[in-house]
Parts: sequence; C-alpha cells; structure tokens
Amino acid sequence: MSDFLILGGGMAGASAGFFLADRGSVTLLEKEDALGYHSTGRSAALFTENYGSPPIRALSVGTRPFLEAPLPGFADHKLLGPRGVLMLALPGAGAVFAAVLAEGRKTAPELREIGMAEATALCRSCVQAASPGR
Repeated sequence: MSDFLILGGGMAGASAGFFLADRGSVTLLEKEDALGYHSTGRSAALFTENYGSPPIRALSVGTRPFLEAPLPGFADHKLLGPRGVLMLALPGAGAVFAAVLAEGRKTAPELREIGMAEATALCRSCVQAASPGR
C-alpha cells in the first residue's frame, strides 16, 4: 500500500513523485516500458523559455532556478547545459517571424535574428562536431 499513487511517468508524474517521497511512499504507474518514454524524452532535451503558450513559457521561466540548482539527490549530473536553437521562417513570412521573435524575447531576451550565412556556418559546425573523423 502506498501513500501516493501517481498515474503517468512523464515529466510531471516523475517530478511529483520526487517531491512527495519526503512525505510518504510513492507508487508511480506508467503504461510504457520506461519512464518519460514519449514527449518527455524528446522535449526535455531542450529547455527554452520562449516555447509554447504564455502559461507554458511562465512555467519554464519559473522552473529555471530549480533546473540550474536541483535539490540534492534529484540528479547525478547537471540538468542544463548550453545548446542552440535555430528557428526558420519561410520566404514571405517575415512579419510573422518578427512577431514570434518579439514575443519570445519577453521570456528569453537573448534571442536574436541571424542571417543565412551565420545560420549555414552554425549548421556546418554542428555537423562537424557531431561527426569526428569526417
């Protein structure tokens, strides 16, 4: 018998289990073979405060302090590290891109627009870094 039963082993369920463990025994039920099998495993690979709707962005902003300095015992390794994100706009979508960039800067002020030459150079350097010996 458990004090807490959590359905779902994604990011929210696993986090709830971690915090509830101080208050009693926790059982976490997950239908997949591994915790975080679906979106958690993919989306957790990138932390960006300008992704999603305003409530999602607010949650991301509020989560950063914990991710930068998790409680002892939460993880054996750093949770955040530097990564780049490249967002593209189709020709003729400049106004939409500008609006998305302006909205994103509200929660991630370091966002900046780059041109095709810098984007190409960044992509080349990523490919080279991922393919040593090429």
